[in-house]
Amino acid sequence: MKITLSGSPGSGKSTLRIMLAEHYGLSTKCTGDFMRGLSSEQGFNDITQFLVDYVSQHPEVDQRVDEEQRKFGKQNDNFVLDAHLGFYFVPDSIRIGLVCELEEASNRILKDVTRTNESAKNIRDSIFASKKRMDTMQKNFYKLYKIDINDPSNFDLLLDTTKLSSSEVFKRVSSFIDEKIKKI
Repeated sequence: MKITLSGSPGSGKSTLRIMLAEHYGLSTKCTGDFMRGLSSEQGFNDITQFLVDYVSQHPEVDQRVDEEQRKFGKQNDNFVLDAHLGFYFVPDSIRIGLVCELEEASNRILKDVTRTNESAKNIRDSIFASKKRMDTMQKNFYKLYKIDINDPSNFDLLLDTTKLSSSEVFKRVSSFIDEKIKKI
């Protein structure tokens, strides 16, 4: 089983990826981890600044990450891939999109102590950074591939996580996956 998770920062992709992997016995891959590593290597301590100032000027970074996920999807089975363009580069996956209202997502990011590449210190800065990151990714991906990452038709399931706990998100997504598997 191939599952791809896409969505806005703070929508719960990382948490859901871990929960799905444990539940279904799948391996995981996250392109965000790779981008955060590159961000640090390039001397950026903020992922948004890295995307806006560096990646936008160096499309080869996105292309490298995208080629990696395409290859990963072709060469592997039984995984959960957390990647903004996973739905595009692994088209034979169960494509899950998560969305979350900007203020709630920004609040989640601000409270997440494991996020070391976020420099926002208050909710206003977190909202600004999240919006800027999404706008930059949308612009970059459209420029590179003519893909609108916000188009709901990209996904088999699009779920708003704003008012849901991580366990509620997991329950809804896993129920959807279970029903999809039954039809195969």
